[in-house]
Amino acid sequence: MAEPYTVQLVNQGDFDGTTPISLTRDNFTVEEQRLYSGVLSGPAGIIPADIFGLFSPRATKLVGIAISSDNPLNAAQVLDANGRVREQINLRSQIQYVLLHGTDRLAVLSKDGRCTLTLVVNELSESDHVQWALTHPPIQEHTRARIFRSAGGPFNFNSAQSAWIPNFTWDGHQLGDVDEASNGPIPIASLLYPRRYGAYVSIRYSGSQNDGQFIIYEPQTGSMWPVQTSMVDGVWSRVQYLAHTDMLGLKASPTVAGSRVLVDIEIVRVEPGDRLRGRYAAPALNPTADNL
Repeated sequence: MAEPYTVQLVNQGDFDGTTPISLTRDNFTVEEQRLYSGVLSGPAGIIPADIFGLFSPRATKLVGIAISSDNPLNAAQVLDANGRVREQINLRSQIQYVLLHGTDRLAVLSKDGRCTLTLVVNELSESDHVQWALTHPPIQEHTRARIFRSAGGPFNFNSAQSAWIPNFTWDGHQLGDVDEASNGPIPIASLLYPRRYGAYVSIRYSGSQNDGQFIIYEPQTGSMWPVQTSMVDGVWSRVQYLAHTDMLGLKASPTVAGSRVLVDIEIVRVEPGDRLRGRYAAPALNPTADNL
């Protein structure tokens, strides 16, 4: 990896996160071919993929970014060529590093008025990129789903009904939602991929009479466990573990007949080894934790 370039941008106002910055390398004061300093006087918010002409726009780059205060409202986003957000970080005076793939840009938002933004940029070789990848494994994300009933009517779990696989639609705001009125058991595997994993699950009813129930259903024996009842409206349930063959049952009444009641479901898969380690440790940490 070559020695990095450092870019310092003094902005007379705030970064707005949306306006492309039109500076080129000729607009900067250069010291020893490594430190580039520039001043912004108008709207500014998006740093181009070529970092003001210092790099190829299609090169993979490791970018350190810092701002002159620790205001928690200051933020930066890595945007792909279509403006989709790959990553977002809160900016601090301490330099933090993000990876920019080819044609990625940086969007910067600040709330300090006059401020100084510092970038430390390296173009990555193939071996540099591999090393970065090996030290940044995939992150397990949780799934957030919402089931509502715009026509009114309660959630009224009925184990005799066939399995209910909700047809969720991605709403573009990190949420899958669906308007459906089935009362059958929901296979927990239908909410996960790959399907072979168990999961930690928490649910929350909204618009209910504080009578919500969180039910686990085991289909081969027909056994069911109302693991939490009389759930307070708007409050998340305790976290429960459901195996990949288990099913989820929902039960709650709307506050007024015909009004909307909905349930939010948060779910994250559990690696088999993590599950067993947690269950092994639970008796020593909390003898009553029987469903970790």
